[in-house]
Amino acid sequence: MATKPRFKTLTFLLTLGSSLVFLMVFISTAFIQSRGVIELQAEGYNRGLAARYEQRLHDYLANVEDEALAIAANADRVEALYTGDQLQFHRSLTRWEERYENLHYDFVAASFFASARCYLSRSYVPELSVMPCEDLVREHGEFAAYGWRQVQLNGEWLAVYSTPLELSESGKIVGQLMVGIRLKNNRYLLNQLLLPADGLQMLGLFGDEQPLTILDRMSADAERERRVGITYSEGLTQLGQNVRIGLISSDQAQMQLRTVLIETLFYGCLLALVVSLVMSLLLSGAVDRQLQQLIAFTRLANTDRNTRWPQTRIREFNLIGEEIVSIVNCLKAREDELESVNMQLSQNNEEKRQILQHLMQTQERERLRLSSELHDDMAQLLVAVKMNLQLHHDELQAGEPCIENLEHAMTLVNSIYDTVYHRIRMLRPSELSDFGLGVSVAALPVVKLLEQLDYAVELDINQTRPLQAELMSNLYRIAQEALSNVARHAHGTYVLVQLCDEPTGLRMVIEDDGQGLGDARERAQTGGFGLLGIRERAEHMHAELTIASGHGVRIELFIPAEYAYLAPLSAPESEKTP
Repeated sequence: MATKPRFKTLTFLLTLGSSLVFLMVFISTAFIQSRGVIELQAEGYNRGLAARYEQRLHDYLANVEDEALAIAANADRVEALYTGDQLQFHRSLTRWEERYENLHYDFVAASFFASARCYLSRSYVPELSVMPCEDLVREHGEFAAYGWRQVQLNGEWLAVYSTPLELSESGKIVGQLMVGIRLKNNRYLLNQLLLPADGLQMLGLFGDEQPLTILDRMSADAERERRVGITYSEGLTQLGQNVRIGLISSDQAQMQLRTVLIETLFYGCLLALVVSLVMSLLLSGAVDRQLQQLIAFTRLANTDRNTRWPQTRIREFNLIGEEIVSIVNCLKAREDELESVNMQLSQNNEEKRQILQHLMQTQERERLRLSSELHDDMAQLLVAVKMNLQLHHDELQAGEPCIENLEHAMTLVNSIYDTVYHRIRMLRPSELSDFGLGVSVAALPVVKLLEQLDYAVELDINQTRPLQAELMSNLYRIAQEALSNVARHAHGTYVLVQLCDEPTGLRMVIEDDGQGLGDARERAQTGGFGLLGIRERAEHMHAELTIASGHGVRIELFIPAEYAYLAPLSAPESEKTP
């Protein structure tokens, strides 16, 4: 047979399992929420980087504007351009450029209103030599546009800033100066914007969501997923919203945060697991101690009814202990009642057995008495009748009849009739059927016997309603037995027999002023079967029996109306009230 686990083990496992489930739910929720916070923080950080790099591009373009204005402000260069002395303009521009360490523009172009002359300086971007200056001016908008504008020409994507050219002496605007940078494939521009401390994996310049220039440090596998993780700027530079900065920052900070989070969750989970184990052991131990105390108390309370539950710190166990005390006391009381009922049942069974035995013996004695009386009385009388009739027959044959023999035979027949009638009346009086219970009780032979014994017999008969036949027979025998007991044992002077109808039933009282019943031992020695028979008949009739003994004996029976009286006949249909 398999060993069943103890309650302590089950409590420990249940508590530990509940703690683990709660811990797993908490860790999962914390991890998901922390990851969301990290992603939101990373997204905000990337947007901040994109905005900063967009500001750097804005500053870079502002420097280009300053450089364009500085070139256009020199009167000698403007004069050289206007007179067509390109060599002088180039020398002046070169000297000016040599004074700056970093120049931000990629090319310089100039055009004039009065002539079709156009000059393009492309010393920093030699590959722009294939682009005619006139095409640049035409795409830029000829002489109508000032400020920044994007130009797409011959596969190039340019950002061009234009400013007017005016002669210093007359102040006349004679043309425009266009200073610009390349936006497509211009790694130099992005290198100028890039800050190594930011640790970017990718920095790019995008036009209309298409990559123009990319600085990339990503692997080939990450390259395929680059577009998903790119953070774009708002497009708030001088070039408009279609030119934006796009970047992918290094996830080292996120990795560090994830590492710290995982370590924190791991050690927190380990600590919580240890605490759960300790708490589960303590809780299961405390509950098991209380339970063992409760079991021991239950066993003790089962043997000792006066046991009291010792109060503990746990209110529920105190309530359980008190309830167990109440249940045990109730069970003990029921056990005592059951034992008393069992004893009463055993006593009743013994009384019934004795009554049955007494009835059998009484029946046998009655048979012996009847057979003896029939043999002694009836047989002798019949023999005498036969002899007288034989004598009368012989005299008739001899012709000398004698009337005396016939009269003697008739006298003997009358004696036989009286004897048989007396015996039949002893078995069941005819008054019960003819005159009812009251008359039959008053005509009991024992009543005459009591009067002969100088008893004052009072008969209070007030019963007129029709009774059930079996009930009358039982009440007749009870009265006969009770009055016979008075005659034999009471040694008193007064007897009351009361029989009356009541609204709820029939009541019969037999009371004397004799010496009472005595103790149980005396009743056992004298037989005591009369009272047992009375109780048996009362139980059979559904009667309430009361036997009181003190200065005399009072036997009172009350039979409910539904068991005592005959059901009244229903009235004819014609007499019923409509």
